[in-house]
Amino acid sequence: MNQLPEQSDPSIDVALGIVIRHTARPVELLITKRPAKTVYAGYWELPGGKVHADESPEQAVIRELREELGIIVEPFQSLDVITYRYDHAHVRLHPFYCRHAAGEPRNLEVEAHQWIPLSDLDRYAFPEANEPIFQRICDDYGEAG
Repeated sequence: MNQLPEQSDPSIDVALGIVIRHTARPVELLITKRPAKTVYAGYWELPGGKVHADESPEQAVIRELREELGIIVEPFQSLDVITYRYDHAHVRLHPFYCRHAAGEPRNLEVEAHQWIPLSDLDRYAFPEANEPIFQRICDDYGEAG
């Protein structure tokens, strides 16, 4: 019996922007809702997207937040890369803390966006791979998530 060689399962690199607003206690996190007819449609997520072959994850997060929300961000700290295997894909998430440098968020390539207190994270449906990122954010900002 001939065995087929194992198929390689290439990872998809995704850059994510963690944008925190310090207007009051509690601090607030910018989240976006995935559009209809996409994987995980209707779920909330950190804004971001796929890293193109000709760019770094840091460049991708800047581009993606400009394309999705019309805002300019300045990444200032990268967090640990997270790998996660979904049924549909194997992803490698590159999260960055970002300063919101300019622009007001608009729904350009997302269904919706919201600023939420970290304590409200459990009120929203997020893809599973986000959990360690949210734990890190809550640890860094001394908030329950």
